[in-house]
This record gives sequence, structure tokens and C-alpha cells, in this order.
Amino acid sequence: MKKLIQIAAASAFALAAVPAFAASSALDTTTYWQQNAEEVQPGVYKLMYDADAGAVRSEDDFAAMWAEATPEDQDAFKAACSEWEKDEALFSDNVSARCKMAAE
Repeated sequence: MKKLIQIAAASAFALAAVPAFAASSALDTTTYWQQNAEEVQPGVYKLMYDADAGAVRSEDDFAAMWAEATPEDQDAFKAACSEWEKDEALFSDNVSARCKMAAE
């Protein structure tokens, strides 16, 4: 019985940790962009993250960057959105809003 309680407690802890992991790996966190900078297409990185400010771009800043982005960077961003959408942990409301802006 004691072993069963330990297993149940470990399972509960693991389930509680999942939302925290999802939040820390979400595309709208500075941590994600700092840790994955080299794995993201440069145009997509530049659209989503302001390396000089060390922060994810605001919606207004994203819209301004989008208006000036090259067609290649826009296509890469749209392709990235398709990939991000498959991973719900990464596809937050903020990212979804930017992907919708890109689709218009």
C-alpha cells in the first residue's frame, strides 16, 4: 500500500510539472528564444524576438517588422506557424495571434 501511495504521489507531481514545462517552453517566452536561437530560421527569429532588447516582440512591434519583412522571411514565418500549431505547448495565444496576422 505504501508503494502505491508513493507511485500516486510521483504521478501527481509529474502531472503538476507539465504545465510549468509548457509555460517555460512556450514561444512567447524569452527563455525559449534564447535557448533556441540557432535552431530557428533567422527571419523567423527576428520577427518574433528582439535580441537587442532581450524580449519577445510586442504585437505592434511584430506588425511593424512584418510589414518590412522580405517575402522569404514571411514565407518562412508562415511555415513555422504550421509547425508550431502541431505543438500545443508552444502554440500560445500570443503566438496564435501573430500567426493569424501573418495569414491575413
